[in-house]
This record gives sequence, structure tokens and C-alpha cells, in this order.
Amino acid sequence: MAQNAVSTATAADAAAAAAAASAPLPEKPKGWETSIGLTLGLVGGNSESFNVGGTFQTKKEWGKHQLQIGADGAYGNSTTKSVVDGDLIEVEQTSVNNYGAFLQYNYFLTDRWYVGARGEGRHDAIAGVDYRITATANAGYYLIKKSNLTLAVEAGPGYLWEELDGGVYNDYATIRFGDNFEWKFAEKSRLFQTFEFLPQVSDWGNFVMNSSVGVETDIAKGLALQVVFRDFYRSEPAAWSGTDPLIYRDKNDYQLLAGIIYKFQ
Repeated sequence: MAQNAVSTATAADAAAAAAAASAPLPEKPKGWETSIGLTLGLVGGNSESFNVGGTFQTKKEWGKHQLQIGADGAYGNSTTKSVVDGDLIEVEQTSVNNYGAFLQYNYFLTDRWYVGARGEGRHDAIAGVDYRITATANAGYYLIKKSNLTLAVEAGPGYLWEELDGGVYNDYATIRFGDNFEWKFAEKSRLFQTFEFLPQVSDWGNFVMNSSVGVETDIAKGLALQVVFRDFYRSEPAAWSGTDPLIYRDKNDYQLLAGIIYKFQ
């Protein structure tokens, strides 16, 4: 009788051990996923130009929470030579001078629905933007959510503050519409795209629109080549100081950047 009890206990222990071994291991909390990028351009000879840019992206997900932080900046100058009244002169000017950052927090209500908040700021000396700051609340939904293909759309109310060249100040209520798309079309390559549209609530003809599209390919462990096209549109741009009547800057500014990305966790 005792021997049977021992055998039964031993069999139960073995079954429990087998079940524990076959059970999936609990998923480890994800750490920060970070990437740092650098672009560089140099031209010499009869004309000279220098351009440098950098990007920073980091993301962390834990439970139903997601936090994303990003920053970018670019600076460039050019020197040209020309003859004025028989003398050779050089003219040096800044051709690129901008930087910006954003922070976004999302809380997932379901596998696809989420709510959150976003803050971002930007400076662009060439476009005459001393600063532009937006703060928005967002509700988002993943129209597509697969391992290699995602598309999320989001919208929400917010507020915008900006100061343009010449001390022109604007602030108004806005609604932000945006999307984020990513397609991993090969084992080491991906296509990504972002878009946001921020109109003034009381005047939808006054708006800010930003977009980007890029391709990234891994070339080594932790290293990737990236090409990105970025577009910044302001329907009511800054004017050139000192012009009478006022002469306004172009509404559209765009960048085509290629560089090296370093990724780590």
C-alpha cells in the first residue's frame, strides 16, 4: 500500500515537472530600443559646402505602455566665389539650421486601440521659425498589425504655440491627424512612413503639415544604411524681416538625407 502511494506521488511529481518544462517561459520585459544616426556631406573646389545631421530615436514597451522619444538636427553652410567690380570675393552663408524633438506616450486599451499624449518642438532658422511647440492628446488604432506590416492612424485635440522671425507670435487650438506605417519587406530591410496634419480649429486654411518616408537596410550587426525624405509645410510661412511690402518665405521645406544608423538595446 505504501509502495503504491510512493509510486503515485513519484508519477505526479514527474508529470508536474514535465508540464513545467513544456510551459512557455514568461516574456522578458523589453528594454529600450535605441538608434542613433549621422549624415555628412562635403563639397570643395570652386564652391564649398558642408552639411551635417543627426537623429536619435528610442522606444520602450512594458505591459500596456509605450514610450517613444526622438530628436533630429541639421546644420550646413556654403561658400561661393564671384567677381564684383573686378575683385574676387567669397560669400559664406548658412544654408541649413534646424532641430526638433518629440515625446509620445501611448496606453493600449486593446491589442489595436490606444490613447496617449504627444509633445513636440521645432526650430528652423532658414524657414524663420524661432520655435514651434505643439501638445496634443491622441486616440489611435492599428488598421494593420502584423509582424512585418503595421499601419496606425491617430487623431486628437491640442494646442500650438509658435514665434516666427520678426517677433510674430501665433497660438491656437488645433487637431492633430497622423499615421505611422512600417513594412519589413525583406529580412534586413524596411520601409517606413509618417505623416501629421495640424490645422487651426477656427481656420483650417492655416495649418502645419509634416511627413517623411524612408528605407533602411542592415549592413552589419547594429549598423544600417538609411535614406529618408522629409517634408515640412507651413501654409502661412514667416516673412523676411525688413521687407516692405512683406515678402514671405516658401511654404515648403524638404530634406533628402542618407547616412549610417547605429541600433542597440
